[in-house]
Amino acid sequence: MTRPKSIPRNPLMTFIFLFSLLLFHGPTFAQNAADDDATGAVEPVQYVLEDLKGDVQVLEAGSKDWAKADEGEVVETGDEVKVGDKSEATLALGNDTSVHLDAQTHMKVEKIEANENGGFLSRLQVLTGNLLADVKKHLLDSQSTFEVESNGVICGVRGTAFEVNAQGENAQVTTHEGSVEVGNGHESHLVDAGHLSNFQKGRFLLQRRLGRNETQRFQRWRAFRQIVLKKRLQRLQDIRNHRRAPWKRRHPFVKRALLQKQFKRRPHR
Repeated sequence: MTRPKSIPRNPLMTFIFLFSLLLFHGPTFAQNAADDDATGAVEPVQYVLEDLKGDVQVLEAGSKDWAKADEGEVVETGDEVKVGDKSEATLALGNDTSVHLDAQTHMKVEKIEANENGGFLSRLQVLTGNLLADVKKHLLDSQSTFEVESNGVICGVRGTAFEVNAQGENAQVTTHEGSVEVGNGHESHLVDAGHLSNFQKGRFLLQRRLGRNETQRFQRWRAFRQIVLKKRLQRLQDIRNHRRAPWKRRHPFVKRALLQKQFKRRPHR
């Protein structure tokens, strides 16, 4: 096997060559690493509470106690979020997907995890209230999936903006951009942009076009979303500059319960 001509054969010359390479190109390597850190994933695939107003609570998976939510708190698989009267909450999944919860909304994160292609698998359940999702476009590129389930219907999207409203046995699906496929295991319906479909116990009832007030409400949300995104980007910058701790779970109830059990098992002296 022949060695590359660009690398000296003599050990001393090899050392001088490598030292020169590090001396002249070391700053470039460091800058590339910094750029990778700046553009790469600072956080794993997870939902983060990025904007809260009023009474917002989190029920961590495995816990029986609700706790006050904090901005910057991570919400994981099995967690639930409840928004009180005259309150609202916005969750971010990366910089391109946002989920907004209106007042009197109760939502559960059925699943949130990364896939093998650099994308994500997300499934949310609306127990009651209204959820507005603004989902990253071109999910097919990373084979990502985003689903919302409510009252027997499952909404699947590949990058769009839509709402799911759950009240009693009824579910409304409103599409503002793109299309939403709604199914119940036996039949499926396509809700295109500018339309609202009603379902009861998973069965399709009717579809109509959106009114002017409904369209304007979504436009106001889009303007508000830019404010939330700006806040999120500032939080990212603070984390990179070590002025703020990374996102984390703020209420480790499960770990606390395990520690209490271990403490109780210790023999008395």
